[in-house]
Amino acid sequence: MSAPRFVAIRTLLIILAVSLSGCGDENGGAGPSDTTPPATVTDLFVASTAESSATLTWTAPGDDGMTGTASEYDIRYSGTLLTEAIWSAGTQIDSVPAPKSGGVRETLTVSDLAGKSPWYFALKAADEVLNWSSLSNVAIETTAFPPPPMVLVPAGTFTMGDGVAYCGEDEHEVTLMNSFWIGQYEVTNQQYRDALQWAYDHDPPYVTATVSSVSDNLDGSAVELVDLDDGDCEISFSGGTFTVEPGRVDHPMIEVSWYGAAAYCDWLSLQAGLVRAYDHSTWECNGGNPYTAVGYRLPTDAEWEYAAQYDDERIYPWGNEDPDCSRANYYGGDPCCVGWTTPVGSYPGAPLIGEDPLYDMAGNVWEWCNDWWVCDLGTDPQTDPPGPGAGSYRVLRGGSWYDGGYGLRCATRNYIYPSNTYENNGFRCVRSQ
Repeated sequence: MSAPRFVAIRTLLIILAVSLSGCGDENGGAGPSDTTPPATVTDLFVASTAESSATLTWTAPGDDGMTGTASEYDIRYSGTLLTEAIWSAGTQIDSVPAPKSGGVRETLTVSDLAGKSPWYFALKAADEVLNWSSLSNVAIETTAFPPPPMVLVPAGTFTMGDGVAYCGEDEHEVTLMNSFWIGQYEVTNQQYRDALQWAYDHDPPYVTATVSSVSDNLDGSAVELVDLDDGDCEISFSGGTFTVEPGRVDHPMIEVSWYGAAAYCDWLSLQAGLVRAYDHSTWECNGGNPYTAVGYRLPTDAEWEYAAQYDDERIYPWGNEDPDCSRANYYGGDPCCVGWTTPVGSYPGAPLIGEDPLYDMAGNVWEWCNDWWVCDLGTDPQTDPPGPGAGSYRVLRGGSWYDGGYGLRCATRNYIYPSNTYENNGFRCVRSQ
């Protein structure tokens, strides 16, 4: 008579155990046994800033690690470095996006930030049972001199060289393993001036200056960064203050040496609390591997060409049609198209990367690249090529207002000494994702 009672009790215990086990699934909702939180975000990044706002971007985590879709974000900012210990004291952002699937890029613009103040941003993600991820990396933004707007270029493989272009005749397959951010525009006089003033005012100063020249002051270096004494330079210095020539604030920075371009990238990193890419005693980038640098830097030769022809092996950034004065600022014959630089973004943006165009990848000013120069790149496939380990010249890309249409080809490669400064040389920055 006791067996049925024993079976009933045993059945009840089994039902209770199953209930407590929380046997959920992805569609029916996870039960209490779901203890895996979303992955920790490690690539939170301030993509662009305005006077009182900052646009954040990051890769969405999943529901469990990077799998699935998280349920919510907690995104906060503070005027001091955010840590787990002071997380609750940070200002919580009310309007945050619903998480996307794991691995998809997210974007959020934070408004109403006080000007010329450093702001620190971080986030956490939770699943549907409120398993919270660890604190993300901390991104810093300050409106003292905001970083230039940037466009994300996905990793990929392309053919470098086109068989025709000057020192771009050798065609070979190049694979770039990591996505990277590239400046949407060439760095302007005003952007450079603001960063330069910050570097000069820093204690200790990162630069020294006279009315005729700006020199480096990091790692024992004293190389010239900007030739202020040249009549073509559109920035001047007097009484401790740098000034941009009226009407030239949005023109590309010129009369800047390769060192001055690399130094600007490092000033962006230093202000953002990032490890700077360049050792100013040797000017080596990240120990010889620019692709893994944390901070801002100049684009590698390969990155520049990949971005310019993205992603269909086009001859020019706008396509395969011949150049004319409606597409780029270059020497289009007699008379010239313009005869001097134009404000950045004056010509149609090209190429389009995702939904974001790049501007002036052809014409306006030649752009410094990270690589030492060699003309013959060979035909062997390469992955993340850093360029030669040493040399006499640095690579220039993109043509200028002073040069003919040959320089506008995506594959054209030019060169000058890194100490040289000219009225038709400028740059844009990149940062590895």
